[in-house]
Amino acid sequence: MTGPILRKADRDEVVEMTNLLHLAHAELADRGLNFSGVDQTVATTRRRSFQGSTWVLEQDGQLIGMATLSMPPSSVLRNLSEVANVRRAAWLNQLAVHPDHRGDGHARTLFEKIRDEAIRRRAAFLGIDTARPAEDLVEIYLYWGFVEREVIQWPGKAYDSLVMTLALRPLPAMPTQA
Repeated sequence: MTGPILRKADRDEVVEMTNLLHLAHAELADRGLNFSGVDQTVATTRRRSFQGSTWVLEQDGQLIGMATLSMPPSSVLRNLSEVANVRRAAWLNQLAVHPDHRGDGHARTLFEKIRDEAIRRRAAFLGIDTARPAEDLVEIYLYWGFVEREVIQWPGKAYDSLVMTLALRPLPAMPTQA
């Protein structure tokens, strides 16, 4: 068994990526949270993954994790969120880790890759949105340094979504008064 390899996603593995999303989000569906990743189509995965930049973690020939960076965020999200309309906004989407590989820091590895790429692209901040009732996910994002910004309602979702952001650029110094 070799360690995981982090690399850019390949268009010919979109079916495997879709299956990973379904597996990773199944427990959320069991909790009544109809995340897009629960049952999204291969076409949706292709569109979401390759309109942005997607990285995968591969171990022993199997995809065990994935995450997508969208910059700018999708037009649908920008219609729902004031935060997503801020200039130089970047968004973390489709973060998923196979249930058999959780607890080994893979989500953090993917998050750090997305964060570093957003910094490289000179994003002002990295945004993420998740189901407000998914307290375990909200807790992870808070631990990573995200702050709560607003609540939105995605069409067709059975829950409110919490929009969170992580500042990527230091704020300019305040002018001093003489």
